Amino acid sequence: MEVISCHRAPANISSLCILVLFLLLRDSMAVAIQPSSVQLNRAQENIMLDILNSVSSAKNWNTTSNPCQWSGVHCSSAASSAFVTRLSFSDYGLSNATILASICHLNTLRSLDLSRNFFTDLPSQFSPCPMKSELQVLDLSSNMLSGQLGDFFTGFHKLEVLDLSFNSLHGNISSQVSVFPRLRSLNLSSNGFEGHVPTSMVPSLEELVFSGNNFSGRIPVGLFRYENLTLIDLSRNNLIGDVPDGFLSFPKLRILLLSDNNLTGKIPHSLLNVTTLIRFAGSQNKFFGSIPQGISKNIRMLDLSYNMLNGEMPSDLLSPDSLETIDLTANMLEGFIPGNFSRSLHSIRLRGNLLSGNIPESISDAINLVNLLLDDNNLVGSIPWQLSTCKKLVHVDLSSNQLQGNIPSELGNLEQLGALKLQWNNLSGDIPSSFSDMASLEILYLSWNKLTGELPFKATNRSLKICYLGLHSNKLNGVIPSSISMLQSLITLDLGKNELTGTIPTSIGSILNLQFIDLSENYLSGEVPSSIASLKRLTNLFLSENNLSGTFPEIPKWVLVNVTGNPGLIESMEDNKTSENMKGSQNDFRSTAWITAVSFILGFILSFYWAGLRDKNDGKVGDSTL
Repeated sequence: MEVISCHRAPANISSLCILVLFLLLRDSMAVAIQPSSVQLNRAQENIMLDILNSVSSAKNWNTTSNPCQWSGVHCSSAASSAFVTRLSFSDYGLSNATILASICHLNTLRSLDLSRNFFTDLPSQFSPCPMKSELQVLDLSSNMLSGQLGDFFTGFHKLEVLDLSFNSLHGNISSQVSVFPRLRSLNLSSNGFEGHVPTSMVPSLEELVFSGNNFSGRIPVGLFRYENLTLIDLSRNNLIGDVPDGFLSFPKLRILLLSDNNLTGKIPHSLLNVTTLIRFAGSQNKFFGSIPQGISKNIRMLDLSYNMLNGEMPSDLLSPDSLETIDLTANMLEGFIPGNFSRSLHSIRLRGNLLSGNIPESISDAINLVNLLLDDNNLVGSIPWQLSTCKKLVHVDLSSNQLQGNIPSELGNLEQLGALKLQWNNLSGDIPSSFSDMASLEILYLSWNKLTGELPFKATNRSLKICYLGLHSNKLNGVIPSSISMLQSLITLDLGKNELTGTIPTSIGSILNLQFIDLSENYLSGEVPSSIASLKRLTNLFLSENNLSGTFPEIPKWVLVNVTGNPGLIESMEDNKTSENMKGSQNDFRSTAWITAVSFILGFILSFYWAGLRDKNDGKVGDSTL
């Protein structure tokens, strides 16, 4: 069962944003007089009053104030006259495209942002449209635009940035993208464009974002003549075939995103010599062969997950000083994990391969490591205590390996650790008592090991954030302490198939967030606390194969219950469907339990999986991988 967790890391400003900021800065430098103290000429003032009628949601828009002081309106001035240079109407709730009829007459406009509104179509009849002559930035992203591009985009002779991403536009655009003579950034991601990848753009193009469309065929060789490109995003399309090995044609290329296509062949060798390349994502394709030696020497972010790469990892793969994140999940890599770790690494994802050998003790060199995901391999040996020197760790997943020995108590010193997943190994010994003081820990998943001793949460405090406690199928003994009620964030409590004794503490009913409880296959005795019935969010209760007795409390109808294997337990005559729920076999209930648990987990957890993984994701455009 996969358990992830619950915070999302922000992406840094992309180079597209930097270009927009540059253009805006250039505008502001041209201002000679404060536009707030200078009035627009009569023509532009009338235009702004017309626009006012379509933007009723703006807070400080009124007929008595200077339009240059309205929110979203930016003006420049020359001599004694002001003029509108930028309109930023993002997320204004606009839906009527006729507002463009007014905007079209602002012949001084250089930047227009209408993103995150509800426009459904673009008018093709607005002619003449003086705005087109000076406009440099046009952002219509995240609307509801549909249909084909049409003729609206002709006449933008100075346009440098065009963003139409996250709409429902479609059709073949091979000819339309050539009508912008000065275009530098083109973002058409997350639409329905089809056909072959266009190659008829202008030579000035620097950013090309076509992700999330229906482009098909091979990556065209003609694309490689655009030597000014710094960003190429063709991810999430239907591209096939080998990737042309001609990336030396891009002396400025910084970001290459090819993920989620049907590309085949080997990793292009020319990528090794593109010294400007800082990010390469080629995940979810059908790349095969070995990982080239030196592939990471310039790259900061490398994602080759979900391919068919095999062989051993190059010895220098994790060592370059600039490398920050690497994701090789779900390939067929084998051999040892290289022992040279860069100090700049903050995410290592090698899960789902055939890697063997020990976890290198030199992992301590990766002092900035945030995520370490080595699960589902063939790793052996013990968990190195040196891992505790990586003080920034947030998510550690070493599950589904063949690790053995004790869990290092030093891991309890990782103050930022939020998810520790060690299930499905051969670990033994006690659960370190230091885990009781891990204030950031939300997920502790140690099921299916050989752990012994008592539960460590005996003198815990209310500051603990644990929401998932999975200790199923170990050899834990002793009682369930009443102080477990201090874990008020607890949603899943899985202590099934251990050697626990004593009674179920009454205080368990005060953990109001509990949804999943599994205490089955232990040696628990006494009555089932009536307080369990007060858990309003409870969906699963498994108490089978214990020595429980007394009358079973009334449990709400929606709760899936299994209390079979408790001969002394008396079912209440008024119990709502408890007996019906108890008719299934133990295996039936176990299967249902895991299905329910997985559904719950996927519904509530995604933070630690992502926390820190993307916090340094420069140029995140249209790609959902790394």
